[in-house]
Amino acid sequence: MGTLRNFSPLSKIPDYFEKLHDSIVMATVPLILLLMFSIVFEIISRLKKDALSNYFKSIIETFSLRRFASQSERIDKTFREPQSKITVNPIYHDFNRAVKKSVVDITEDRVLVFFKIPHSQQAQKILKEMEELLREEISSRNPDYIFSTPERAKNQLWFTGTKR
Repeated sequence: MGTLRNFSPLSKIPDYFEKLHDSIVMATVPLILLLMFSIVFEIISRLKKDALSNYFKSIIETFSLRRFASQSERIDKTFREPQSKITVNPIYHDFNRAVKKSVVDITEDRVLVFFKIPHSQQAQKILKEMEELLREEISSRNPDYIFSTPERAKNQLWFTGTKR
C-alpha cells in the first residue's frame, strides 16, 4: 500500500494538462484580438488614404512574388536501407527563409517591395544574381509604375516604384 502513495502524482497529470490547455487558450485570445485589431486598423487607414483593393492586391502579390523567388533543389541521400531521405540544400533553405519575409505594399502613387537579405554569403549571391529578374517580375506585375534599381539598407533590399 505504501508504494501506491509514491504513484499518486501520476494521477494529477490530467490536471496539469488541463491547466496547460487553459493557459494556452488564455494566451491565444489576446493574440487573436491583437491580430484582428491590426487588420482593422490597416483597413481603416487604407480606406482613408488609399483604396482597399490595393490592400488585397498587396497581399496577393506578396504571395505570388514569394512563390516566384523561392528556390528548390532536393538532395536524395540514400543509406544502406531501402528507404531514402530527402533533404533540402542548406543554402537554398537560408535563401527561402529570407524570401518568406518579403513584402509588397501597393498604394495609389507607389509600390514598395521589401526583401530580407539572407545571412550566408552563398544565399546572398543567389539574391544578387536574381535582382534583375526580380525587378523585371515586379515591373511586369505593376506596369503602371516605374521601378528604380534596388537599394540596400543593412540587411534589407528595397525596390521602389513610382506611378507613371
